[in-house]
Amino acid sequence: MISPERQYEVVVTSRLHKRAESNSLAGAVITWAGESAINQARALDTLAARGEALPNLAGLIMSVKANVDVTGWTTSAGSRVLEDEPAAKNDAPLVAALRRSGAIFLAQTNMVEFAYGALGQNSSFGTPRTPVYPDEIRLTGGSSSGAAVTVAVGLVDAAIGTDTSGSVRIPAAFCGVAGFKPTQGRYSDKGIVPLAPSLDTAGFLAPSIAVCDRLDAAITARDYDARPPAPVKGMRFVVPRAFIEQHSAPTVANAFDRALAKLTALGASVEDKDMAYLDDIGELARQGGIVSAEAFVWHEPYISTRAILYDSRIGPRIAAGANIRAVDYIRACENINELRARYNSDIAGFTAQLMPTAPVEPPLLSVIANDELYLQVNMQVLKFTEFANRINVPSLSIPIGGPTVAIGLMANGRRGEDAELLMIGRQIEGSLGLAESLGGTGQ
Repeated sequence: MISPERQYEVVVTSRLHKRAESNSLAGAVITWAGESAINQARALDTLAARGEALPNLAGLIMSVKANVDVTGWTTSAGSRVLEDEPAAKNDAPLVAALRRSGAIFLAQTNMVEFAYGALGQNSSFGTPRTPVYPDEIRLTGGSSSGAAVTVAVGLVDAAIGTDTSGSVRIPAAFCGVAGFKPTQGRYSDKGIVPLAPSLDTAGFLAPSIAVCDRLDAAITARDYDARPPAPVKGMRFVVPRAFIEQHSAPTVANAFDRALAKLTALGASVEDKDMAYLDDIGELARQGGIVSAEAFVWHEPYISTRAILYDSRIGPRIAAGANIRAVDYIRACENINELRARYNSDIAGFTAQLMPTAPVEPPLLSVIANDELYLQVNMQVLKFTEFANRINVPSLSIPIGGPTVAIGLMANGRRGEDAELLMIGRQIEGSLGLAESLGGTGQ
């Protein structure tokens, strides 16, 4: 029988044993924090034994993406370019806040190099595979690839990821877990290696949106409502039907339609609306070179001295940022601002906008063997997620494919209304019967 004063230590130890038991973790973790995680657990056990109040996330075990500073770990951002840099001397503020709230950090997770990709490939530290399809080698999505895997296999209760164009939500969908991208600025970006600072944000992956909500509440010092979420009856959702049907594979479209049918059967209403301009938002960002231009600013000293160390599918795309014209960048930003206003108008009066998270199931690793196809598939996978970053609205992904198919339902909200969207997500997953099966309490 486990003594009460050693419960957290025992849980952490059992999770550490899991790393040797799970083939699905291959390529997912860069650094393990065994000793420090056990020490964190022992400190919580000591508080519990004394009868002292525990912090609100006590014992919730987490992993952290490799572009986020954790004391004592090298923040490699999944690249050989940075692997010889000194270990971080301090936690990123986001990590520090969660640590103060009682979270235990167990592992540093692999990622697409410098977060510049949506598929999960990494030529330096290995390419993880989604555990949803054990008999096929399918990609996890990216760039928070390892983060999604560590949640999906139950190694951790939640993970810190980052999202510039879909890098939390796509791997969440492809690995059958939940993901949350907040409004940019909701969480500190200090201590995080940037990709495109005007678009980047940290976010969370977890077994359920309820866990993401707990984490957000801890970070923002708001009260977490632990009561079961209200039903969806009376909610009004807007769906860009034509845009979805134009790009979605049949399996994705069918799963999405089944989820909508269940929500409407429970009293929610769904209204189709032509929002074809959502496609234009991503294209404008590409034409203006927003991501590559902003990435080049940070990478310029490394590109000039360590170019050979970059992944061949990452380095040249960053280097291309040196050639972006200021006029193209500025015009793209201005045009996106105009489309942001259209989005805000279109969702006025609605609870949220609903879409599939990605238009396809996780691609097979074999389909991206050549560079041209890699870039095509990468762009395809980003099709539905990237606009939320460009217009800066909160977005979340809920798994709806079941245990053997990886498909996500995405809900997009209004800028700054993150807590409201998280509650909407909890209501949706509760109505779809997902919250109980997903668990993820951190206990």
